[in-house]
Amino acid sequence: MAEPIDDFPSRPRLILRGLTRRCAWCGDRRAYFVGWFRRQDACRNCGHGYRRGDSAFELGAITANIILTFGTILLTILLLVSLTAPDVPIATVTIVVVVVGLVGPALFYPISFTLWQAVDLWMRPPTAAELAARGDARL
Repeated sequence: MAEPIDDFPSRPRLILRGLTRRCAWCGDRRAYFVGWFRRQDACRNCGHGYRRGDSAFELGAITANIILTFGTILLTILLLVSLTAPDVPIATVTIVVVVVGLVGPALFYPISFTLWQAVDLWMRPPTAAELAARGDARL
């Protein structure tokens, strides 16, 4: 197996880029999305593909979306209960949580893809051969 390349972003930088909807590899803001829901196969700046030869990439991105949405639901519940305790308005909390649960997946859609790409790069750093095949300018 070929060795990973030397110029590789740190793990925190990868995750931060993924959470901010940037290409995890080069940090470009435009990266993969040409709209909120429309994406392309490669970064517009560095040409790095988001799939990396894995046909099940979307499964990881959907999992990231579920984790982000459920995390937001949990934080919303904790915040509302802590702000209104001891007389917690159950109906209000329920309505707010349902709205967060319905809006969350659409809100986190592009972020889940770039976040999962960051996790994928963390787990499987690209090799120089992989980047050369994609025409990455960083080589």
